Amino acid sequence: MLSTGIDIVKNSRFDNISDRLRDHLFTDYEIENSNGKSEYYASRFASKEAFVKALGTGFIKNITPKSIEVRKNSNNQPYLVLTKDILDMIGSREVSLSISHEKEYSVAMVVIS
Repeated sequence: MLSTGIDIVKNSRFDNISDRLRDHLFTDYEIENSNGKSEYYASRFASKEAFVKALGTGFIKNITPKSIEVRKNSNNQPYLVLTKDILDMIGSREVSLSISHEKEYSVAMVVIS
């Protein structure tokens, strides 16, 4: 079964993100690699939202924003690192992620196949 999710976020939502909210939404890896940029946080949050939309669950008890991590491979292509609970839910299905930025917005799309 093929499922998709897409999300768009206004970058300025993360202009003055509090440490508490940042620590709730993003992993240590994501925070360390953000350089404090709003666009970075917006695109990562859009990616997490797009994933839970594709999954069809939204954020629930064992699927939190921090259980979904966005990284880039050696070709600079984004991919998701997921917790064991999520991997157990999706089984052997493949997850693809695409992120795009514009001056004011970041958008992400996830395909689970």
